[in-house]
Amino acid sequence: MQNSEAQLNSAMRRIQRWWLVPLVLVLVLAGLGAAYWAGISSAAGEESPQATQETVPVSAAVERRAVTKQVILSGKVVAGAQSAIKATAGVGIARLVVTSTAKSAGDELVPGQLVAVVSGRPLLVLPSGVPLFRDISPGQSGPDVKGLQEALTAFGFAAPATGTFDAGTQLALSSWYRAAGSKAPTAAADGTGGEAPSTSGVIFRWQEFVQVPGDAGTIASIAQPGTVLGEEGIVANVTIAEDTIVARADVLQAESFPVGAPVTVHAGSATLDTKVSGISAFIPGAPDSSDIPGKDVTLPLVPGTAGLAPGQTVTVTATADAPTSLAVPLIAIRQESGTAFVDVESGSDVRRVDVTVTGQADGWAAIADGSDVAVGDHVRLP
Repeated sequence: MQNSEAQLNSAMRRIQRWWLVPLVLVLVLAGLGAAYWAGISSAAGEESPQATQETVPVSAAVERRAVTKQVILSGKVVAGAQSAIKATAGVGIARLVVTSTAKSAGDELVPGQLVAVVSGRPLLVLPSGVPLFRDISPGQSGPDVKGLQEALTAFGFAAPATGTFDAGTQLALSSWYRAAGSKAPTAAADGTGGEAPSTSGVIFRWQEFVQVPGDAGTIASIAQPGTVLGEEGIVANVTIAEDTIVARADVLQAESFPVGAPVTVHAGSATLDTKVSGISAFIPGAPDSSDIPGKDVTLPLVPGTAGLAPGQTVTVTATADAPTSLAVPLIAIRQESGTAFVDVESGSDVRRVDVTVTGQADGWAAIADGSDVAVGDHVRLP
């Protein structure tokens, strides 16, 4: 009897274990299935908003504006040309010493004026057209005498242009010296030259006259009284041409800088509005220079302009007013089979309009008038 019960219990344990295996399998498969369907549902839920999202078209308004590329050149302030005023030792002068000055830096210098007194003798300015090459004594004739006579008359001291150094010329010359605070030199018996109150024996001593190229200049610097001049005898330096701005432009850029064209010059915080005063002929580029082949654009510079000293690097920008035209953003221009067109919004519709592009700059395209496009229309952007 006990053996029978033992056998029954053993059979029951085997029956329970046999059901465990399929039960576990069913539970595992059910879990995997639930996880799979949950993942699909989640993915579908995430993709659904994107699938239903609509693309919002972007457009831009047609404008009327100048579509032009700004041309900028690099240039430099160039110092104006200068000419030296030199004193020459005359008869009886051992060395050149500045006795007094009649001009200061910044003063204008023109013919007829006194520059300074050197070693007791004046330096007077004659026009550059008067040939200076000799002392002139009474009775002598020549083109230098005629030039002197014409200059004296222009200064207000009448001297008929006879070409002969006569008494009338001597009187006019003496009057000029007297107006300058000095006396005209005379031919003394000892040959050294002297001073006399009358016109008898008055001579023209070329060493006491100087000339300024172009007959106009500005004193840049002048020696002070008491200065012993060096071998060259330079008393003053005269600026005969104002500082200028010179910028090199290539052949295409030069078209934006004709004479008279308005430009803006920038040098740091300094700004100058001026106009082109000159443009050179074509200049080939030199192998040993960084300058490009092209033309030199010259701009005038008002003396004393702050921030624009000689040697200063500048930029020069063409500021001429450019013509306006219909314009759209460059990205609005589309092409098909070589034809340019834009998509113009008409309410909820879009219509294609063929256009002719006449230029482009700074992200804008200029289109020719006559197209079926008007200011204020909206064109589609990609």
